[in-house]
Amino acid sequence: MKSIITLILFSFFLMLSPQQSSAQNKKNKQNKKDEAFKEMIKLVEDAQFIYVPSRAFPQGYQSVDLTTNYGFIKIKDDQAESDMPFFGRGFQANYGGDGGIKFSGEMINKKIELNEKKRMISFSFEVKDKDHFTINMEIGYSGSASVSVISNNRSHISYQGDIEKLEEEEKEKEE
Repeated sequence: MKSIITLILFSFFLMLSPQQSSAQNKKNKQNKKDEAFKEMIKLVEDAQFIYVPSRAFPQGYQSVDLTTNYGFIKIKDDQAESDMPFFGRGFQANYGGDGGIKFSGEMINKKIELNEKKRMISFSFEVKDKDHFTINMEIGYSGSASVSVISNNRSHISYQGDIEKLEEEEKEKEE
């Protein structure tokens, strides 16, 4: 009789063990996502990152893989710099001008909005250079981001890519 009770208790504990470890793993994943989200918030609030696109989505055209067309948007303090490929319709273009989304200047109307529930950051700003650009970034906790670029002289274009921390070498080189 004692051995039957021992066997039943042992079986009961074996059944509970996987459930507890599954709950613990789920909690650990949530904690890792929360930590990654906090790090991404700090990166965006400190304005020390670079966005590297992997795919472009021009308005009215098929998406374009950007593995060979390198581009970036660099955010450092209150300055933004971009050299992104552009695919789409230009409303006004200078003869012999470059076809990309290129600007360098101070960010104006900068906004950061957090969605804690979805672990998303909305970051938007405007830059006036040769053209007026409005940039909207939707950044996930893992660093993946979609970027929308609106220009006065070109059709709307969106990009999908990743946010990366500015390297220390780049920071030192610029100072």
